[in-house]
Amino acid sequence: MTEQYIQFTNLSKGYDKKPVLTQLNATVHSGEVIGLLGLNGAGKTTLLETMLGFAFPNEGSITLFGSSAAVQLSEELKHRIGFVPQTDELMPQMTARGYLSLISRFYAKWDHSLIETLIKEWEIPEDTKLQKLSVGQRQKVSILAAIGHNPDLLVLDEPVASLDPKARRQFLKTIIDHASNEDKTVLFSTHIVSDLERIASRVWLIKEGRIVIDAALDELKESTVRLRLPSASTLPSSVEKLIVNNRMESHQRVVTLLGWNESVAQALISTCANVHVENLSLEDIFLELHA
Repeated sequence: MTEQYIQFTNLSKGYDKKPVLTQLNATVHSGEVIGLLGLNGAGKTTLLETMLGFAFPNEGSITLFGSSAAVQLSEELKHRIGFVPQTDELMPQMTARGYLSLISRFYAKWDHSLIETLIKEWEIPEDTKLQKLSVGQRQKVSILAAIGHNPDLLVLDEPVASLDPKARRQFLKTIIDHASNEDKTVLFSTHIVSDLERIASRVWLIKEGRIVIDAALDELKESTVRLRLPSASTLPSSVEKLIVNNRMESHQRVVTLLGWNESVAQALISTCANVHVENLSLEDIFLELHA
């Protein structure tokens, strides 16, 4: 039986009377890998930081493992969480090895073997001071500090932003290995949609402070299509209400639908001729919803 790890209830958060998050409701259980997508400024980082108790919600509530995130979490619950912030919070005068050794002392279940293996695989200059490492190398150290204690909930804010393609591939493999345990949950934001598409089982798309899509990745891709029709075509009302984007291209009407299924297809076939249906990648879906 899965355990409820996260719950948002009517969550709203803003700064200086400017809303950033508005009435969010969502539940996350053990074993899920959730990718958080959104444009810059959509509220992704605010959502993650508020969820972890770094900021207080203006309205609503958040619970982690059944306890309020708005009050101090117990040490036991904190030890179930790993977090990689968008900007690292490392100690610049320490070496990578010294820093990871320090962090390991806070966790009784630190996986020394895993960290030693990843230091070598990720080619981290372990005896160089952190202030002299590149941004990408520092990000690798931040990731190791977050996963070394094998957390139940791993939260990552743009974790691959500064990694080169080889390092991104290594990182994704590590996250896949971590998430393969059915009790582990990963929640991460990224602007690299292809990476998210490789490992996420569920997608949150946040737009203007609201989660406008919360769906299993496979279901989202199956239910979102692009139609190309003659410019004068009209659609049945049951199809019109599913439109999320509608434009003209080269004398064609181009329509994106969210909620495509067999009954919608039959309604379309019965009323429209010369319709071309295109399946979309996650990146295509993201762009269509922000066109």
